[in-house]
Parts: sequence; C-alpha cells; structure tokens
Amino acid sequence: MNTLKKISLFLVGYCFCQQLALAQPNMPANDASTAALVELCQNQQDQDAQNFCFGFGEGVYQAYLANRSPNAKPAICFSKQGSTREMILQEFLKWNRANPQFNQERAAKTLIRFFMHSYPCK
Repeated sequence: MNTLKKISLFLVGYCFCQQLALAQPNMPANDASTAALVELCQNQQDQDAQNFCFGFGEGVYQAYLANRSPNAKPAICFSKQGSTREMILQEFLKWNRANPQFNQERAAKTLIRFFMHSYPCK
C-alpha cells in the first residue's frame, strides 16, 4: 500500500474515532489507557459504549493491517468463520482480568497484544 493510501486510511480512522469519542458522554477525558477502555466496554447495557468499543477495536485492527509490511508474515489471523464482535469483546475483557499488568498501557497497544495472543497465525 502506498504512503498516500496509508495516510488517508489513518486520517479516516482517526476522524471516525474522534467523532465517536465526542459523541460518547461516558468516555473518560484524556485517558487512552487500557483500564479506561475496559471500564467503558464492560457495561453491556450501554449501547453507545459498546459501539465505541467495537469501532475502536476495528480501528486498531485496520491500522495494524495498513501499517504491516506486505512482506512481513502476519501475526494476527481471525478465522474466516470467526467470532462475533460481541464474543471478541467478551474474550478481551476476560483476558484483561487475567492480565491487569497492561491496564496502564495505551489501549491500542494492549488490543494488539490481545489479538496476537488470542488469534495467532499458524
């Protein structure tokens, strides 16, 4: 993928996430930590929070794909029959409870770590 396409994809994703963050009244201010994301995503009754979490996770994964070298072996492989986004979110929350040492790291970094651990390429 050429640089212009990467920049365009990043800007679209960034703007999308910014719009979601502005529309989300429960989003912790100035906190991009894993702990803040987990706090937001735990409430299954808050549809806006759930949608933000799904969009954030998808944005992180799309950024991974856009920035991965075409010659590099992929590290994250979701199955074709795959899980639903709700299932993946619940798996992430469970994984986070078992790995609280990542709570102060940036949420995007922790999501990539979770994806690589839970969906490795074989």
